[in-house]
Amino acid sequence: MTRHPTRLSAWLAGSWSLHVVDVDGRSHTVPVAAYRPHSGETPARGVTAAVVDVGAGDEPDYRRTPVAGAIVLADGAVARLSASVLGDLADHVHPPEARSGLANEDYSRVWLDVPPQPSLETARRHGAVAMIEILHLSPALAAGQYTPHQQEHAALPTLHVDAEQGARLRSLLARGPLTATLTLTASRRETTVDYLTALLPGSGVPPPALAPTGAPVPAPTPAGPTLATGAAEPRLTPGAVLVATHTDGQNAVEENGGPALLALAEYFSRFPARDRPRDLLFLFSPNHMVSEVATVKPDAWLRGHPEIINNVAMALVAEHLGTMAWDDRGGTAAYRATGRSELVTVPVGHSDTLRELAIDEVNASDLTRSAVMRPFQNGLYGEGTFPYRLGIPTIAFISGPAYLVQVAPGDNLDKLDRALLHRHTLFLARMLSRMLALPTAKP
Repeated sequence: MTRHPTRLSAWLAGSWSLHVVDVDGRSHTVPVAAYRPHSGETPARGVTAAVVDVGAGDEPDYRRTPVAGAIVLADGAVARLSASVLGDLADHVHPPEARSGLANEDYSRVWLDVPPQPSLETARRHGAVAMIEILHLSPALAAGQYTPHQQEHAALPTLHVDAEQGARLRSLLARGPLTATLTLTASRRETTVDYLTALLPGSGVPPPALAPTGAPVPAPTPAGPTLATGAAEPRLTPGAVLVATHTDGQNAVEENGGPALLALAEYFSRFPARDRPRDLLFLFSPNHMVSEVATVKPDAWLRGHPEIINNVAMALVAEHLGTMAWDDRGGTAAYRATGRSELVTVPVGHSDTLRELAIDEVNASDLTRSAVMRPFQNGLYGEGTFPYRLGIPTIAFISGPAYLVQVAPGDNLDKLDRALLHRHTLFLARMLSRMLALPTAKP
């Protein structure tokens, strides 16, 4: 294992609250759903100012409504989508009959940032001192949403309220002037955070033929792990497979790629090196949840490590395993479990061979409610985007439930199915075994 310190402009919220005084002089404490990450910070006493409703918070809204010195109230709209947005991009859905039902599945996701949440820079440029953003979600779904999760620091403290509290604030405003005290304390500091790599050496001799279609994961020959620890990256053999995830999520679903990779590393370390045709390099990125101006993202980090990318033939990236679907039917019902698993996507880029391999293994493993996807907007929907943008043939594994970036009591463990988590990890093991067996240097 090797630690690789890299810079991080850290921002950590401390406390947050919202109080308003109506036209009659009555005080109201307004429940806050969440703070907007990296938005800004206030003194401990908060900031007190008149509340001005700017609607969607677009540039024309500010031109019509003076906001200098005010706390603006703005809509954080959430597009009401169906899961067909994924089905339309899928090369293959398993089982095939699941595709037709995607149009009836709610896929309203605040983390998609569609449409983009109100611009803090625009509000600040027009003289606002803070923002109250109405997330148009039910209270249970709005609570703790850490969004937008890769925002640059904007120097405008912002709190989220749910749709019910947003309607309450607008009702108070309709009666007359409203004054608010908004508090969001936070610390900022320049520090470092570690990328972690772990090398599991192989024989460096790719086999002469592909593994049989649908082959089970073979039973390993007992052998102890041989992991090196040191300051320098151990030498990779050309043709290595990069196995990656991130380590800085908000709950047990956003951040369970790490345990999955540890399970894979432990399993494959049982094989003697001669039975592993390629090196496996496990990469744990600490910087998924921050913007590229606040740190060094994985694509930039990999470019700074040519000893890795020059020897990596392909990548497997895993995140968000074992998830069950919860929704509020596009805002028309109570937030609840749907009884089905969340749709899993298996995006593939830069390799027809890997795409065919992924489709075949999805079928062989009976990976239900899954979709093999094409790239979209120069990305692979998550952490797999970073090796993909470097031209590395990449298979990713990712789901995107409504609670993906939600900070919640119990870390959303109640929404994770452990048997499904195990099935997903077995799928990754089979997929990785077949990638190791590919006969060419690059697929």
